[in-house]
Amino acid sequence: MTGALPDFGAIIVTVDTKDGVPVSARTRSTRGPMVSKLLEGRQADESIPTLISMLYTLCPVAQSTAWRAARAYAEGGPTSEDLAKWAAGVQLEAMIEHLRCLAFELPRSLDIESRSDAKLIGRLRTRVTGVSRLSQKELEALRKDVADCANELLYQTEDIPTLGDWRPTDQVETWVDSRSTVLRPVFSYLLTLPRELGRSSVPALSTASAAVRKDLAAHLTREGFCTAPSLTLGSAQTSALGRRYESPALMPEYLANGAGTFLYFYARLLELGSWMQSFEEPEKLVSGFSPEPGVGIGFVETARGTLIHRLRIENGKMIESTIVAPTEWNFAPGGAAEQALSRLGVTNWDSWRTRAELVVRQFDACVPFRIETESANA
Repeated sequence: MTGALPDFGAIIVTVDTKDGVPVSARTRSTRGPMVSKLLEGRQADESIPTLISMLYTLCPVAQSTAWRAARAYAEGGPTSEDLAKWAAGVQLEAMIEHLRCLAFELPRSLDIESRSDAKLIGRLRTRVTGVSRLSQKELEALRKDVADCANELLYQTEDIPTLGDWRPTDQVETWVDSRSTVLRPVFSYLLTLPRELGRSSVPALSTASAAVRKDLAAHLTREGFCTAPSLTLGSAQTSALGRRYESPALMPEYLANGAGTFLYFYARLLELGSWMQSFEEPEKLVSGFSPEPGVGIGFVETARGTLIHRLRIENGKMIESTIVAPTEWNFAPGGAAEQALSRLGVTNWDSWRTRAELVVRQFDACVPFRIETESANA
């Protein structure tokens, strides 16, 4: 179709069955380096963020910011003013994505009716796409509007849990039960799930680590890395929980039960609640480094995890471009999603599919996913 956006691929979950019973799962992404190849050879100017925003319908602010950060680090590093404005836009977009997940996507996957008005989020997403033109006062006003929307659709209380607010399970249950929004049926159900559901042995991606940065500098240009990334020591995962598990509100549960499905979604709820209060320190949301002259690697913290852009610039042109999204880390072969999907602990197909969709949602693939089956009896 003329003018149609390109196919960005999908996540494939292949379920291995024996005697008609699911026994394990494999995951992979079919998304290739199409956008990166489209950028190579172009002038590294401000026309690129506009193009990127047109290509990515999800998280266009994060994508354009990661590119800007990579360019800035290739050319000496960003200014503190740029960093602050970029981070504000990234946070606002991530707040809306958390809200969309918790108020719409998660209830839908559980067949729970959400009476929330999706148009509210749509209007906020439209406003955030123009965030680079806003003043600090306008950014604060927009953050308040997003916070008011979140309170209306999810919390409806002044008692909003944050990352610094630890509550034992019985208090979390009491707080959830007192909600009159879609949070009550959704989190009441999540609290009934086995705490081991969704767990894996895959560590969180730490882009602040010197060893990880050295790894990325060496491997980001490797063929196939953008589709199935891994570090020298193996797979890594990235999510809101991955960057927040050390917070007071999450660490006790994390130490007691590990990173399970409930905690992934609870981390998003807590992060959203914290962001409703103020803007985060810019360096926690947008960062990067230059491994060699003319090369910049930018990191942006999205609702789903860490987004990475790498650029090599020569004479003002992009000679090399690499983009690695959170989805590819989490759904790489042998990665966190694959491990978690292989440990669902049920053999009934209906129960398996319900739990599988929850696990997929905890990592929140930013492209469509589909489930296929493959029989060991064939």
